[in-house]
Amino acid sequence: MDRQQELTNVAANLAQLAASFESVSEFCRKLDINRQQFNKYVAGRHLPAQKVLQKIARFFLMEPDDLTRAPADFRTFFEGHEIGLPFELTSAPELLKMLPLLSSTTDGLRGMHGVYYRYHNSSIYKGKVLRSVLWLYEREGTTRYTTIERFPLLDGSGKTGYTFTYHGFCLLLGDRIFLLDSESKQRNELTMSILNQQHRRPKRFFYGLYTAVASSSYRQPFATRIAFQHVSNGRLERRHLRDATVLAPDDASLPTEIRQYLTGPQALTVWGGED
Repeated sequence: MDRQQELTNVAANLAQLAASFESVSEFCRKLDINRQQFNKYVAGRHLPAQKVLQKIARFFLMEPDDLTRAPADFRTFFEGHEIGLPFELTSAPELLKMLPLLSSTTDGLRGMHGVYYRYHNSSIYKGKVLRSVLWLYEREGTTRYTTIERFPLLDGSGKTGYTFTYHGFCLLLGDRIFLLDSESKQRNELTMSILNQQHRRPKRFFYGLYTAVASSSYRQPFATRIAFQHVSNGRLERRHLRDATVLAPDDASLPTEIRQYLTGPQALTVWGGED
């Protein structure tokens, strides 16, 4: 790709990213990019430095090279693409034995597919509620899901400090929904959730238990309550990720039902392994 084509592609793709916000000003503020410099990027007069491309790509959970795609290809990529399973175990005999079980429960889960906000007490910011975004979808006869967590910096700037992405499988056994996943970047964590199946319509909330290992120096295991809030029947879109953050228990955006479930008298978080 010659430089002029790269300039043209990046300019069009950055304009598309900015259009997903309320304004260019909001986009630049969220990403901490100079507005005047950004205008030069979208006008095709300057190519962003590599560190700027990396900052933009990291915010939108993509690679810097993705910003150089042809605009039509980038639009399809940006508007929501199914994320492939990152496990290297896809051909392992032990996993293959699980496939019939995974496939047999897909029909029962199909009505649950879609996008959810996932809430549970945070193991990193203790005393806070983590709101992540989860997309439940079908691929190759199995129900899979992707969860994206975003943690803000503690300086009050509202900027995202770091992001975790999990990929996993979902299956239905009896009246319980099981979700098992792996963190895709550091590859050092598995999490598991068990939810009660909801038969009421429309589906709004699912409740259950969540267990994982804390991302702290102690790496202690913990278990807490978890709640899902249904957002959309469609695909994961980048706009959903704006709401992935950490909340105070009394935050106004926290649904009353979920606040009561997570902070009620029996909503205890159990820790182990610190000693």
